[in-house]
Amino acid sequence: NPLLFYKITDVSVCFEFLDIIGIMRNQAGRYECKASNDVATPDFKYVNVVVNYPPTIQKIQSSETPVGRVGMLQCDANAVPKPEFEWFKDDKRMTNTQSINIQMLGTTTILVFSNVSEEDYGNYTCVASNRLGIQYASVFLFRPGTGRDINSSPCVSQSLWLLVVCITLLFFNC
Repeated sequence: NPLLFYKITDVSVCFEFLDIIGIMRNQAGRYECKASNDVATPDFKYVNVVVNYPPTIQKIQSSETPVGRVGMLQCDANAVPKPEFEWFKDDKRMTNTQSINIQMLGTTTILVFSNVSEEDYGNYTCVASNRLGIQYASVFLFRPGTGRDINSSPCVSQSLWLLVVCITLLFFNC
């Protein structure tokens, strides 16, 4: 670590620098600098190190909601600086209306449908961005019983059963 000395009248001042090359997110936090010699009591100074990084979407939550009920789509993202969020359906940017409310809670955004209609069903895109980058995630609002589970993955129980039956038939017919 480089030391810089400055002569001011008869007093020497020393500056110590800590270079963290290739700093990672988990290295952010409070650091302590301690100066000591054999003459005076040690002096402590603290510095808060902030590591900036682009958004990473951590969690999305789709919704299986009947017509006429309240539906919610959720998107959580980590980023420094804090991410800004936008919601899209197809190429249309979503805004607050009488039936749709976009809520921001720190690093989470929730798209709330106060009264789900047939036109509301579909694929929505959550966009998290800051000055360092952008990330997208698809979230679904779907009708109950349309073949999707709560995590937006297709229900495969019937498909797997049919696949097992077909493979069994092929195996025994050969």
